Amino acid sequence: MVYALIIHTIVPGTCRIMYSCTFGQEDVIKRAETEEDKVPSGSDLRTGRKQNLYRVAQLVQSEYGFRRAVTGRTVEGDLQKLNTDDTLPEFELGFIRLPSGEPFQNEKMVVWLGAVNCGFTLVCEKTENRLLAENVMKLLIRYLQEHVRILNQPAEVMLKVDKVAMVLDKFLPGGQLLFMNHRLVRQYEKELETGMKS
Repeated sequence: MVYALIIHTIVPGTCRIMYSCTFGQEDVIKRAETEEDKVPSGSDLRTGRKQNLYRVAQLVQSEYGFRRAVTGRTVEGDLQKLNTDDTLPEFELGFIRLPSGEPFQNEKMVVWLGAVNCGFTLVCEKTENRLLAENVMKLLIRYLQEHVRILNQPAEVMLKVDKVAMVLDKFLPGGQLLFMNHRLVRQYEKELETGMKS
């Protein structure tokens, strides 16, 4: 199962989360200073969850920056290809293992794809199928680009949250990674088109 989806910036500088969605429950590790500390409230849990997702986004940003430096590819080259050919650029793919307690209570696996200035990150349970997570994420990116133009204008994600939620609901319902053949993808695509028009 997928614990969270994060869409964030990945170029050097301050990492900015543009969209995040969590599925299921994961308790935030509270580093108690004394035994008399009280149980965290709802707002404390939300803040802790946001901080954990931000830490994951920073890890992905760092990894992406390193890979870009090694390969010598530029954001401008990817953006030019996207604008002239209207084809998706070649994505950097990575996997990160998060040990227990850093930052989540249980061990997690992070699957990420990055191009231009957008990072797409899935935080999954450690037993999740990595190839399936990668395939589902590629579908998500394809339809987010089609309906929100996420790679051309990443800030649009914050303005078109309803469209992002529709795409997630079709291809990542409730955080479940689905095995999909081309017929099922085509059916979901038609349902998504109908939903976007209404």
